[in-house]
Amino acid sequence: MADDQEERRRHQRASVDLPINLEFPSVQQFLSAYAGDISESGMFIRTDSSGHREGEVVRLQFAAGKERIVQGSARVVRVDDAGLGVEFVDLDDTARQLIEMIVRIKLAAG
Repeated sequence: MADDQEERRRHQRASVDLPINLEFPSVQQFLSAYAGDISESGMFIRTDSSGHREGEVVRLQFAAGKERIVQGSARVVRVDDAGLGVEFVDLDDTARQLIEMIVRIKLAAG
């Protein structure tokens, strides 16, 4: 990734390998995929990105520890051969706190 793109990011990204469920406007586009990295503002999801476009809003859900589920909406902001970059647009306070906790733990672990 280019240094200038890294500098434009508002939040640090932490590498993760989280199973993610994504629900697109069309039922045929439902995906189970894996997050490659996460920040307080979004995540990169490793998946076959064909058929998806920037601007699409997706519902997402993933586990954040025992019996802790993050769910909400995200907008697709980047599509490439490796997957989708999404920006969180609708998360409740609990989901945001869980994401912040995941990022802090992963960054501290190096």
